[in-house]
Formats: sequence, structure tokens, C-alpha cells
Amino acid sequence: MLKGIDVSNANGRVDWDKLKGNIDFAILRCGFGSDIPSQDDKQWARNVAECNRLGIPWGVYLYSYAMSTADAASEAAHALRLLKGLKPTYPVYIDMEDADGYKAKRGGISKQMATDICRIFCERISAAGFIAGVYANKDWAVNRLDMAQLSKWTFWLAQYNSKVTYAGKYDMWQYSSTGTLPGISKKVDLNYCYKDFTSQTIQTPALSGLTLDTSSKDMASGDKYTLLAKCKDKPTVDTNGRDVIAVSEPYKDSKGRGWLIDVQGLPPEPIVRHAHIKVTAGGVMQQCNFNVV
Repeated sequence: MLKGIDVSNANGRVDWDKLKGNIDFAILRCGFGSDIPSQDDKQWARNVAECNRLGIPWGVYLYSYAMSTADAASEAAHALRLLKGLKPTYPVYIDMEDADGYKAKRGGISKQMATDICRIFCERISAAGFIAGVYANKDWAVNRLDMAQLSKWTFWLAQYNSKVTYAGKYDMWQYSSTGTLPGISKKVDLNYCYKDFTSQTIQTPALSGLTLDTSSKDMASGDKYTLLAKCKDKPTVDTNGRDVIAVSEPYKDSKGRGWLIDVQGLPPEPIVRHAHIKVTAGGVMQQCNFNVV
């Protein structure tokens, strides 16, 4: 069992030299919400640099404000922007809660939408070559998320208790929010980790079959979206709605994840228009729908 913390700007300026001998790992907040620079965590860059300097294994979390799948995609982009050129050994988590009531004040989100938000975030993070995961408390895990749909990703459980009473699978347990440790002047979250993520080799999964990184996309006229087709051989693309979208020939992804297909929304009529493409490789066909407004 490994002992660690999670920190953000709320914990102030951490003295990592004093902290080092007291923890095995740290999970660092990179930011919150959509991909807006003003929503980057103010201590993120320093915390990463200090952990790297001192050899402290670290992971990442992004506090989610997503209310839609489009928001989820932007939040994944937010994390990936801040992770560019970095190599965390612990997972990159979406922090799924509503501590400040943001979601509730806007009518809340359904269980399926909450699950889809986590799924889209984790798919994007995994596709970029990182270990992806979900953070949630017991209430969210039991009542507000369909954890069966998220089982392929690691789970970080929050339950402030002397023992875990959640019946599902988890790899990390946040057991307190009132910890005290040298080097941190404020209370800090404490965690136990039951899996040694540092022993895992992070790599792009071997390609087999065909999957698309999204099944539906809303676009404005002139918008461009690059679709990732995860397959070994160059796929064929059949477009329905050539007056709605312009579609490129597939070209190889430089990161070895498969093939990329550029899709651009064409000048609109006064109504929402619909189109789809069918991507085929290795005898498998996948469809992606596009709505252009």
C-alpha cells in the first residue's frame, strides 16, 4: 500500500523538500473545467517541476464542470494541453463531483450523461497514451455513475471513513480531507493507493479492429474536426452529405494511434443539417454523425 496526497492551488505553495519523505506519490490538479487558460491551476507548473526535481511520482486530476459531451471533450483537451511534453507515472483523472453545486444549480445531469462525460474524457486521455481514471465519492459511484460502463479505467474512490464500504472495484482511496503533513500549511487530502502505477509501461495500445474516437459531433460552418480512426490499415471512408461536410483522405497519425480524417462543416442553410461518414477497415464498419449549424 502506497501513501499519497492530492493538492491544488487551494493548498498554497507546497514545500516539496519537507514533504518528500512523507509520501510515495502526489496527484496534482492541473485545472478545472473547459480548455480556458485562466482555468489552469496556478500551482500546476511549479508542483510538476518540484515533483520531477525530487523524483516524486505524480498523477493528475481535472475538476469537472462538464454538463455535456462537448464540455467533456474540452476538459480532456484542457488536461492534454497542460500535459504536453510531460510524463506522469500515475493516472490522469476526471474529478466527478459537484462540491460547489454548479451542476445542481443548472438542473443537474442524468446518470447516463455523467457516465458519458467520464467515458469521453477517459477515451481522449487513453488515446493520448496516458493512464486514465475517474475520481468520485461513494454516492456518485453508486447512484450517479454507471461504473460498469467505466470499468476499463482505474477508479479513485473518495470516502472519508475508517474503512471503505463501497462494494465496487477501486485502485485508490481518498480517506481524509483533513490531513496534516510537513511542507503544507493547510489541511490536505490523504490517499492510499493499492496499485503500483510506476511499474506500468504507458504506451499506445496495439491496434486491432476499428474504433473511432467519437460517434457524433456538432459543428458550426467552417469548423474543422479531426477524427481518429484506431485501426492498423488505411481505412476507406464513405461520405453521406457532401454538401454538409468536406472530408479528407485518411492520413497516418504521427503518434502511431491509427489514422486521422479531417472533417469540415460547409456553409450552412438556415436549418441544422446532418451528415455522416462510414469508416471501414479490416471488415469492420463504424459510423460517425455530424450536425452542422
